[in-house]
Amino acid sequence: MTSQPDTATVAELKELLADPACRIDLHDFVSDETLRTIDALRSADCEGYDECLRAYEHASADLIGLLVTGAYFSNCADHDKAWAHAVRLLANRIPYTSSDGGPDINLRHHVTLLAIYAVAFGGAAADRIDPLARIIGTVRAEEDGRVGRVTYLVNCDRLKKPDEAPIQASLRLWMTLRSMTDEFIPRTTEDTLFDAMLDEIEYLLGVTHGRDTAEGTGPVGYGAIQVLATRVAPDRLVRRNLDLLIAHEAFQSADEFYICRERYNKAYAAEARV
Repeated sequence: MTSQPDTATVAELKELLADPACRIDLHDFVSDETLRTIDALRSADCEGYDECLRAYEHASADLIGLLVTGAYFSNCADHDKAWAHAVRLLANRIPYTSSDGGPDINLRHHVTLLAIYAVAFGGAAADRIDPLARIIGTVRAEEDGRVGRVTYLVNCDRLKKPDEAPIQASLRLWMTLRSMTDEFIPRTTEDTLFDAMLDEIEYLLGVTHGRDTAEGTGPVGYGAIQVLATRVAPDRLVRRNLDLLIAHEAFQSADEFYICRERYNKAYAAEARV
């Protein structure tokens, strides 16, 4: 059973979002909740990968619920900056944890990845991906001595266990976030609306990796496995928002996007055939 955000916390966020004069209060509110979450992660009492995963999800439930709701109702750059700042704090301040006697990068970034997907789902449900585009273009993280875009350094390949495929890590995100998005994404008989949105979000995140990796592609998550190889890649969000993504420097130009898309589609189709 997934953890649920505190309803009073979400209600307070909605009040701040509704008042343009509360821009600074909103930023402080989200920052305080993010720092509270980081403190809770530092003090999480757990052993083993699975137990720590559940502890992390419980400790971050309020924050993740805020980010889904905030991104959905976000309607200006000032709002978007608050969600991006939360992801920045998570990516760079969560300490290494240990599930097997040594530092575990996967667990360290589980909540960061949850936060990225939360913002993505909230924004996509409102048909406004500005919050996610800002995160892709402006939030940097440091990992293994490298500094790069957080959406490149923190992904399903990093989250998975050594013996897992990225699909399993992606499915964990799906399970954690589904109940938190009920207010904005109605459930259908087979939940096809939510699944389709996940396809589009993971495609968008994956294709933007073309600027950062020599292979020209990012990891292909849960979405690709659901899509038949004969079906067109779920690139609606990218195509509809290409100018916005370029403005936020997810791509340098439309030409670069087309190159990245061609490379990624080949990897995507290969995964979909598995």
